[in-house]
Amino acid sequence: MQKKNIREFDSFFDKRVKVVSNIIHSNVLNHKLIEEAKLKELLLENKTSEYIEELIKKKKYSTAYRFMNALQYDTVSYQELVYSMATNDMKLQSKIIREQHLDTKDNQKVLNHLHGESMRFFIFRAEIPIQKVEELFLGDESKLQFLVENYFTSNKQIAIQIAKRNNIKVQNPQIQQEIDNCTNVTENALLKNDDFLPSEVILKTKNANDYVLLKNFNISREDVYLIEDEAQLTDEIIEEILNAPQTGIDTESFQEIPQTKFTSRMNKVCLLQIALPQKIFILNSANLTSSCKYQQFLVKYATSNALKIGQNLRQDFLSLLGQIRASGVQLNQIIELSELFQQKFPQEKKTNLSFQCSKLLGKELDKVEQISNWQRRPLRNAQIHYAALDAYICLHLYNLYKQ
Repeated sequence: MQKKNIREFDSFFDKRVKVVSNIIHSNVLNHKLIEEAKLKELLLENKTSEYIEELIKKKKYSTAYRFMNALQYDTVSYQELVYSMATNDMKLQSKIIREQHLDTKDNQKVLNHLHGESMRFFIFRAEIPIQKVEELFLGDESKLQFLVENYFTSNKQIAIQIAKRNNIKVQNPQIQQEIDNCTNVTENALLKNDDFLPSEVILKTKNANDYVLLKNFNISREDVYLIEDEAQLTDEIIEEILNAPQTGIDTESFQEIPQTKFTSRMNKVCLLQIALPQKIFILNSANLTSSCKYQQFLVKYATSNALKIGQNLRQDFLSLLGQIRASGVQLNQIIELSELFQQKFPQEKKTNLSFQCSKLLGKELDKVEQISNWQRRPLRNAQIHYAALDAYICLHLYNLYKQ
């Protein structure tokens, strides 16, 4: 009986060692972190904690974390591991905090590091002009200071201009001296030239002929109507939209910048754009959410027999209806442009609106204003052009697909 129990224990223990070893070595390429014989010895002699401490002393934090995870250490131990890492391997620290659900309040240095990295990534994204970044940071002194200090090495003159325009003081005395010595201050070109055009055209970084423009369809600024509140959402406008046989639709959302793995991914839908053949309505959906008139209109519109044309339109409607807490609404007559595009160009993998325009019209959509703070007022004409065009182009592309 005793020998049988020993054999059963050995069999159980060998399986346990195998399981622990597999967890430790999951996703590890080319080499073993520890042999099973050594692991078995540590487990039998109850020396795994000493071994992990040795790994930490040698700064083999990833291996130590794998051992701790395999052996199901408690939360306090993981927090101590993060503390012991100091400023080493912030990516791993972030992973540990996220996977082990550690309190972010106890890990502010990691969050600050991720915030800075995310900010730098955002600032130096090639497709976002620095003038747009400055506009987004307006009113937030800490973000503007970060922008000036980090952009200084890339383009000293622009960084100095941003500092002077916004009266920003930096911590580096040499940079601050150069800012103080600057006497010629120019305006942000994006804010100075408030034209009803794409931002890239205003900044003269691209030619107007490269982009789809509303004026190509004989749509001017006067044909775009901003509906900011219930008083402006008149019965006549509602009737005109509901009676239209087909409408192009888009929405604009706002997301906090920067985004890290610990910030909310929730987008707040701020605008609902509805395009008719000769006019476009831009509704401040965030402000209208509590309006009974808007709520009734939105449900009636979503369920109407008129064609509603857009890109990812079902998700847009779900977000809009979610904002007014309307459940069980059956969407009707929804036309997804991406599906029509794939029917026409089955070999293409990209289906975004700008790509559809480049294939069908030989021109792109300017996407600079996509990251705008759509809650801020007043909207610039370039932002209005961007939002209006995103809805109108859906109507235009649909009619091309029909042909």
